[in-house]
Order: sequence, then structure tokens, then C-alpha cells
Amino acid sequence: MPFDIPVLSDRDLTLRPHNEDDIDPVLSRSVDPVSQQWTTVPLEYTREMAAEYVAAISRPQEKEISWALDVNGAYVGTLDLRFKGDNSGDLGFVTAPEYRGRGLMSRAVGLAVTYALDNLGWDLVSWSANTGNIGSYKTVWRNGFPPPIAVPNLLPHRGRMVDGWVSSLAAGDPREPSGTWAAWNDVAANLPPLPSTTLRS
Repeated sequence: MPFDIPVLSDRDLTLRPHNEDDIDPVLSRSVDPVSQQWTTVPLEYTREMAAEYVAAISRPQEKEISWALDVNGAYVGTLDLRFKGDNSGDLGFVTAPEYRGRGLMSRAVGLAVTYALDNLGWDLVSWSANTGNIGSYKTVWRNGFPPPIAVPNLLPHRGRMVDGWVSSLAAGDPREPSGTWAAWNDVAANLPPLPSTTLRS
């Protein structure tokens, strides 16, 4: 049975179904170099692809809920909550370039996690990302996700498997950071080496 796409709100931030007005903003964030670095969006992304994508995710789907982040009528990003079976699922998200660094996706993740664990009654929500994607981890860290573990060859990325980070939040876990972000340096020291340019907060 397809999942409904409920409208969720946190002050000025709303999670809502995508619509045709999101096509051009989706195109813009899909051709952004940072988005292309960390996601599997096709490198030769076109407006036609964006239109097909928005049409597909704007209606209820069997295995996931796709929300558009909206602030005062502007598209801010996309967040997916994907059902993986066994009363659990995972998160996927991407923020529009001009809205990065404002904590909006962290707030959206909080809404999605609350909906998954409290409303849908899931036992667990997981997050994963390519090794080195500190911005993505900080987004879920703000919602209580513990330090990630590193798994070799975890994720497919442009025709090859790459190392990844993974972290999970259970229904009974606290949904706020367990420590300061400065402690990330201690966590990073125990993960596979990264280029020095990626170790930034």
C-alpha cells in the first residue's frame, strides 16, 4: 500500500509533496557541483529529467515518502524516507545550494524521524553517506544519530562501490546530540583517513 505524503511543519519550514513549481529548483540543485560530488544524480542532468523526477515523487509511492522542503513558498531541498522492511527505513536528502548552512535540513530530518518513529511506529531509522560527507552527518547528528561507523565498499557511486559511513537512531533513543560537535575530531580520528580538506565542521 503506498505511503501517504503528509504535510509536516516546524515554524517557517514545511515538508510537503513536490509540485511542478519545484522542477527548475530541482534542476538547479542537481547540477550543483556539491550535489554531484556526494549524490548519484546523473552528471548530464536535464530539465526533462527533473520534470520526470518531480512527477514520480509527487505522488504516493510503495516504498518511500518524498518531501519537498518549503520556506515561505520557496523550494529548499528534498528529503526521502525509505521503507526497508522489518519496521525500519532510512533517510536520503539534498539541500538547494542557496539554503545550505541554515540548519533547515536538520529540522526537516527531525520532522521525518518523528513521523517515522512516532506516527508510523518504525523501530529504526538509518542514515548513510559516502565517507567524508561531514555535512550530511552533521545534519543527522543534530537529531541524535550517534557517531557513524565506516564500512568499506558500502555504497554504489557512479559505477563503483565506495566506502561509506552509517548511523542509526532507534525509537527509544534521545533525539538530540549526545555531545558537542567539537567531539567530531575524536570520532574522525577513529575512522579511515580522509583528505585534510574534508575534515571541517
